[in-house]
Amino acid sequence: MISQKMQHYLTTSTDRVVIREMHGRDYTLHGLRDDVERLAQALQARVGNCERKVFGIAMRSCYEWVYTLLAIQKVGGVLLPVPIEFSDDQIGSLLGKAAAVFVSDEPTARRLHRILPDKPSFIPRQLMIQSTDTPWAQDDELIPAGIVSVIHTSGTTSKPKGVMIRDAAVGLLVDNVMKRLPQQPLHYFSIVPMSLLIEQVLGVFIPILSGGTLTLMPEGVTEYGAASGNARHYLELIAPNHPNFLYLPPKLLEEANLLLEQGASIEDLFGPANPHIITGGAKIPATVLQALDARGVQVFEAYGLSENSSIISLNSPAERRIGSAGTLLDGIEPKLVDGELLVKTPTLCAGYYNADDTACDLSDGYLHTGDIAEFRDGFLYITGRKKHVIILSTARNISPEWVENVYKESPLVDDMIVMGEGRDEPCAIILSTASPASVQDEMARLEHRLADFARVRRIQIVGDIAGFRDQFYTVTGRPRRAEIEARFIDQLYA
Repeated sequence: MISQKMQHYLTTSTDRVVIREMHGRDYTLHGLRDDVERLAQALQARVGNCERKVFGIAMRSCYEWVYTLLAIQKVGGVLLPVPIEFSDDQIGSLLGKAAAVFVSDEPTARRLHRILPDKPSFIPRQLMIQSTDTPWAQDDELIPAGIVSVIHTSGTTSKPKGVMIRDAAVGLLVDNVMKRLPQQPLHYFSIVPMSLLIEQVLGVFIPILSGGTLTLMPEGVTEYGAASGNARHYLELIAPNHPNFLYLPPKLLEEANLLLEQGASIEDLFGPANPHIITGGAKIPATVLQALDARGVQVFEAYGLSENSSIISLNSPAERRIGSAGTLLDGIEPKLVDGELLVKTPTLCAGYYNADDTACDLSDGYLHTGDIAEFRDGFLYITGRKKHVIILSTARNISPEWVENVYKESPLVDDMIVMGEGRDEPCAIILSTASPASVQDEMARLEHRLADFARVRRIQIVGDIAGFRDQFYTVTGRPRRAEIEARFIDQLYA
């Protein structure tokens, strides 16, 4: 179990610096252990028995985030991280049944009070110095035994669903992922939000357990993906910290490739330690990975779902195939049914905290991923999304992700959303700051890769990329296709 693994490590390991703040403080392992113990004791003094109770965390990635996570584990509570960039409705939907919520400051506490007036909010450093004789009188919901966290994942509505993650599953997943990583202390620089399970696995658990360190971005810098931001700005933060381990979303790698094309050196971008770079969460064009590889930057693609405690397959230095999602982690049994990937896995979740029509089918012991896939020489390739298949009025089927990935090989196309269910040809929203003529020329250059019926000619170009992403993308960077189609489809076929 990850909770026991982390607590044992904190209490038995030699002291060292384990967490760094860029332009800020360093924190030692024993200091972290002491803060975890103090907060755990304060939480129990305030709430009483915390086992199986849900505790939210609504704060940006920071040192407090880490020791609050570990303190919740220590008292047997269930972590429910909520991105502070979520809307009030989303936060209310996820946190409605939580016993209390941890926040980092008074403004966030006041916001939580407006959303959920009866929900207690705790600032960790304040809770640790408060004393109270007031008994905890709330009738808190209890989560089934063995659950360590509830992780949000986007659906078709504005209300995210929660996946119940098993303590034992995360512990096993961490062990299996570490087998695919360099066997050395891993020094990680955190860029994406810790509310994502993948960041807790790669950014907290693995660096600490490997004997390495976690470095946090400077105070005031919003995590990548939490809000629109300049990709180049995030890349500029990496090299000064000398990481040897990174998780970079595809968009940052695409930007890194452009900078290398323009003359930047690998050390300028990533520092002198030649970091082991993992990517995932969205598809990245193979041409970008090939270009990076030719310049000496190896990237290891991964694939996973929250329902499997994050990672399902991963490339490694020993087994790597550009364009694939790698080979399956130990113990995972795959099955393809009508092209859809199903997996039987020891790291499966325990079900949903709340669900919608995008919830995966878990009823037969297999996780129905909803992804269209194939295996080549043992390597997994994700080629589309089952629920996203577009059926044209001509009876032709199109996987929009496949079409999008072809056109997104152009540096002029920031992103693309293909639509056209029931129409005679597909259409698309294209995010680009280039001129319409330039975009159309690029699309014409690439369309030979597609069947005639999958070529996109009806387009609407959106130049306000940041504004569009804020309005129509999930916190994990995926387009809300149903909302986009409802808003734009009639215009595109007018």
